[in-house]
Amino acid sequence: PVRLPDGVEIGDPPQPFEVTDEQRRALYEDGAIVIPGVLNKEWIEYLRDATDWQVEHPHFWSIAGVASGLYDYIQRSVWASNGAFADFMYYSPVASALAGSVGAKELRLATDLLMVNPNKGFKWHQDNQNGPIDSFGEPGANEWTSLRWWVTMDDCPPDHGAPVYLRKSHLNMGVSTEAVFVDLEKDGLLAYPELLEFRPKAGDLIVWHARAIHKIDGPRSQDWESSRRRVLGGTVAIDDAKYLAGGRLLFADMGSHGMQDGDSLSHPLFPKLWPCSDPNERAEASAGRCTRTWEGVSRVWGGAFKSMAEMASFANVVNIGARKEGGGKERRELPSSLKLPSPPFPHDLPEIPLPFASKVREEDASKK
Repeated sequence: PVRLPDGVEIGDPPQPFEVTDEQRRALYEDGAIVIPGVLNKEWIEYLRDATDWQVEHPHFWSIAGVASGLYDYIQRSVWASNGAFADFMYYSPVASALAGSVGAKELRLATDLLMVNPNKGFKWHQDNQNGPIDSFGEPGANEWTSLRWWVTMDDCPPDHGAPVYLRKSHLNMGVSTEAVFVDLEKDGLLAYPELLEFRPKAGDLIVWHARAIHKIDGPRSQDWESSRRRVLGGTVAIDDAKYLAGGRLLFADMGSHGMQDGDSLSHPLFPKLWPCSDPNERAEASAGRCTRTWEGVSRVWGGAFKSMAEMASFANVVNIGARKEGGGKERRELPSSLKLPSPPFPHDLPEIPLPFASKVREEDASKK
C-alpha cells in the first residue's frame, strides 16, 4: 500500500549509511548506542505509512499481543505478512548502519517486531526472543554474534517510551541465557551503576548487544492519548550464523524450513539483508511462502514446555499496573492462554497456557 522512496529500485543493495569509528567503539565498550538520523524524511514517512496501514488492518498474528494490553499494537514477523516492511529491510539504510556498526560481512534477519505505544513498560531484562540463533555469544567474552536494533518513527517523550540501559552490562556473567527478567542485586548487576539513557528522535536507530540489560518505562496513565511511539525492531544474525533453535519456544521460527541445529542459517524465512538481499529469497517471500505452517507451529508447541521457565521469567518483566486513570481506555483482560496462530486456520489451533496470567489477576485483585 506504500511506494518506495524516489530512487530506490527493486534489487538494489541497502541505501548507504556511514557509522563512525567512535560509534563502533562505543557500541563495543558500552553495549548500546544510538545512531542519529539513519532514516531521512522519505524513509520515515514510508515506515509510518506502512505502520499506520498495518494498525488499521490488524493481522491475526497480532491478536494475542494486542489483547494483552501491553501495546496498542504489536506484531512479530511483520516483514513476512506485509511486503512494505520486507522492502524496508531490503532497501533502507538500516542494514548498512547495522553492518557498519560491527564490520559485518553478512546480515540475516532473525526476527522483527512492530511495536506501537507500550502501555505498561518493561522492567530490567535482557532480550532472548532473537530467533533460532546464538544471539549472546560466550558470556563475558564480548562476542557479537547478533545485533538487537530499534528504529523509531516518532520523537520519544522526555520521560518514557525509550530503552534505558545499564552501561557495559553486556559483559555480565551472572544472568542466565534463559532468563528474561533480571534481579539487579542477585544477578550481580549492581556492578554496572551507570545508565545509558537515550531519547531518540524520529529516524534514529538504537543498536545493542542481546545481553545488555535494559528497561522501558510506559506512560504513567497507561494511555498515550494524542502522542504515539511507533517502533520497528528486531535481531540480525552476523556472519556465517548457524541455525540453533535448541528446542526452544521461538515465535520467529514457526515456518517450515528443514534446518537442523548446526546448519547454516540460509533460508528465505531468515532473509539476507547485507550486503544485498537475495532475489530468490525475495521471490519466496513475495509468493507468501515465508509464513507460519502447521509443521512450524507444532515445533513451537513442543518447545513451549521446555521454555516454561523463560515464559515465567517474562511475567516478572511486565510492569503490571492498575487500570488506566483519568478516563482513559480500560485495560483489556489478559488472556489465560496463547492461541498459536497459523494460516489458514488460525482459530482451530491448540492453546498454550500463559504462566503469568494468574499472577496478573492476583495482583489486580490485591489492588481492589
